Amino acid sequence: MRQITVLMIGLGRIGGKFYSQFTDLDESRVKIIAVSEPNMSNPLLADAEKRGIKNYPSYEEAIREYGSKIDIIMDTSNRPELKLAVRKLLQETNNQHTVLVPMVVDYLMWYLLPDAESIPQSHHSNIGY
Repeated sequence: MRQITVLMIGLGRIGGKFYSQFTDLDESRVKIIAVSEPNMSNPLLADAEKRGIKNYPSYEEAIREYGSKIDIIMDTSNRPELKLAVRKLLQETNNQHTVLVPMVVDYLMWYLLPDAESIPQSHHSNIGY
């Protein structure tokens, strides 16, 4: 089975649930290689540190450092301008390997989580890529 490497941007309410699900999986399947969480008081950062997962408060630094070693970028901030900036950086660094998960796939994966509560979606008029 092929290992999938993930950079997670945001460990808030939604990102935190995905973080917990991913870290429950065997690393031979899914490995979080870095996180980008600017809130240094986020309690998940202590868990990440124990697991040897480095936090990059600036996602740009993580993308530049890991490059195509990142299979998937999971941005759970769901801020369209951030997704646009990530796509631009991937293009600027000629990274044709890494995939940025579109917001609509964030929602799909959320719906598959056990006990996932509703996500307010009224402020997301366009959840496509």
